[in-house]
Amino acid sequence: MRRVIYFLLIIISTCYSCRQKNNKIITKNNEIIDSVKTYTQPSKLTNEYVNFNSPNAINRIAEIENEYFNDYRLNSSKYYGTKWYDYVGLSMELSDSITIFDRYSIEKNNMKLDSMHCTIFAVKGLESGFGKEFEIIKKHHIDIWSDREYAGWSLAYILTKHYNWKAYLFISKYSDEYDICVRNYKKDKKYHVWKQPNIPIEKIFDFDDDKDKINSLLKLNEFGWGFSNQGWHTWITRFDYLKECNWLGAPAKKYDTEGNQPLFLKTKFIDYYDYDSHIIVFPPKKNKTFANKV
Repeated sequence: MRRVIYFLLIIISTCYSCRQKNNKIITKNNEIIDSVKTYTQPSKLTNEYVNFNSPNAINRIAEIENEYFNDYRLNSSKYYGTKWYDYVGLSMELSDSITIFDRYSIEKNNMKLDSMHCTIFAVKGLESGFGKEFEIIKKHHIDIWSDREYAGWSLAYILTKHYNWKAYLFISKYSDEYDICVRNYKKDKKYHVWKQPNIPIEKIFDFDDDKDKINSLLKLNEFGWGFSNQGWHTWITRFDYLKECNWLGAPAKKYDTEGNQPLFLKTKFIDYYDYDSHIIVFPPKKNKTFANKV
């Protein structure tokens, strides 16, 4: 009888220890899964545009943002702001003999790191949305501006001239640019860019009084190409949100010695008051009944 009881106790003990071991494995797997977070939801929509795929554009932006924020939280990202590099990356800590950027590069095993600013970020989305056609856009850009870098206004001009995208001006009556923008619109229905080709615009929206109309227009469009103040800043819209790159953003919290915001930001467009004027250019819709009009 004692042998039987002893044998049963051994079996029970073995089963319990096996169950505990399995629990540890499951817990460990869960930790791995939970360590990757989705900060930007991908697009699952059907494309509505002519010669431009907005889900592809949005998903490229989501891919960059999710990679950055996960790496920023867990270790450090390969993406860093161009001005962060100038202001922080090139400096040295008192107890160190190498720059902060060199230490960051060593930590990333000297992998290829990506310097980011607002236009580079926005172009990533535009390029993915156009696919192979973006090579033609590059040729248009070279024909007009030679080897100059992309700008919000330069690509907006090409999009309106060659691809039938429609531009809209959003401006407050309290803006320093308001009077001249309205005067130019009455003159030739264009947004004038200093010493550059002017951009035809469909309509002006008062940023203070037309918020409902602005939101209605934005919600019709999964993607918009945007810039502010004649190109001082470039960004995109995803429906009623403005998505931008902050060139002071650090690759990791530990390297954010200046207390700046992270590299990528999003703001409700109607709450965005950082600049005096905004242009958004939308792709043409396949179904013209629901074109970009309010």
